[in-house]
Amino acid sequence: MIIGSGNKIQAMLERMINRAGDAPIHSAVAQLSSLGGEVVFSGAAGIARPDSDMAMTPESPIHIASVTKTMTAVALHQLVEAGSAGPGMWDTRLAELDVVPAEVLTRLHRTGGRSAAEQITLRHLLTHTSGIRDAMEDDAEQLGGPAPGSIIGELLMTGGVPSRSWVGWDPTRVNEAYAGVLNFYLARGLGEKPLFAPGEGFHYSDTGYVMLALVIEKLAGEPLQSVFAERIFRPLGMANSYLAYRNDPSIGPFRSPEAEIWAGAMPILCSGVSLSFDWGGGGVVSTVADLAKFLAAVIDGRLFQHSATRDAMLDWCVPDDLRLPRTGVGMGVFRTKYPGLELWGHSGAWGTKMVFDPESRLLLTGSVNQAGAPPDWHVRLLLAAREGGL
Repeated sequence: MIIGSGNKIQAMLERMINRAGDAPIHSAVAQLSSLGGEVVFSGAAGIARPDSDMAMTPESPIHIASVTKTMTAVALHQLVEAGSAGPGMWDTRLAELDVVPAEVLTRLHRTGGRSAAEQITLRHLLTHTSGIRDAMEDDAEQLGGPAPGSIIGELLMTGGVPSRSWVGWDPTRVNEAYAGVLNFYLARGLGEKPLFAPGEGFHYSDTGYVMLALVIEKLAGEPLQSVFAERIFRPLGMANSYLAYRNDPSIGPFRSPEAEIWAGAMPILCSGVSLSFDWGGGGVVSTVADLAKFLAAVIDGRLFQHSATRDAMLDWCVPDDLRLPRTGVGMGVFRTKYPGLELWGHSGAWGTKMVFDPESRLLLTGSVNQAGAPPDWHVRLLLAAREGGL
């Protein structure tokens, strides 16, 4: 559906395809909609699958990467409301929840033999202020890049783990790096190099959201994929959303018909790479329409029993080391600022966007399915929508 300046927005999507550079964009998809569910633009461009030349469409399933974190945060907020935890839960220490043994917990954040892990709260994990490193992109010596000794670094640089099936945590093989994401974090010594004391800085960490997913499973007594399906996907009619590698529909080893995602010139899915390590920090597959349903329900509070819960998620803090375009951190969401725009929502590593513009009251959901894509590609579309009076 295209209204007003929609033709201009469609043209912008098409101009993104096959741009020059180290991260050429092969496909793009976006939807603009209102909080009430009116779709004012929905469009796509490019090829979704290089192995079949299947065209990208607004209905194409996309890997949403870290946009999943907002779902993880919502599920945890819902469990708190349901009485699975007591008042003041957000400041409850991880040590009180018995998610991992005490001797494992102490290794999450330890300097010179002294552990600060017992000070880490759920709020610290939700807001990336725990001080723990990101096993996906950090190693014990380097932050981001991704670092050579990180999960993604080893995957892309050495090809060492392309088809491995990951779990969040395997308590039977604590010190085996490839047993689980938390196991990798411990075995690679990331817990021996914390970045700051809990609550005294900001560093984006998927490791924290792996821990939060473990908390959810502990409180709910069921797998994360079941919690997502029962508490988010089915109530909102998100029929095309699922936690990848956990409760997939019938998908072959190369995960067709999910839209391909690219790391440079490497087609991740067609190469047989398993992204199962993403899990609670980035493992959901969805569509732009489903993401719009989800974000609208977060913004207007429909997923919660009490308006205070929604307000808690959107209670922005500004920790040390927070950098533009981020101007605030909520519990599972960010506030970002660009010239002429302030947005609420989340982004994902594959160029995925799920944002709300509080001035125009528009939602934008979409993806360019490419690591290293321009991080502000969505801004141009939202400004065009404003100019067109959508």
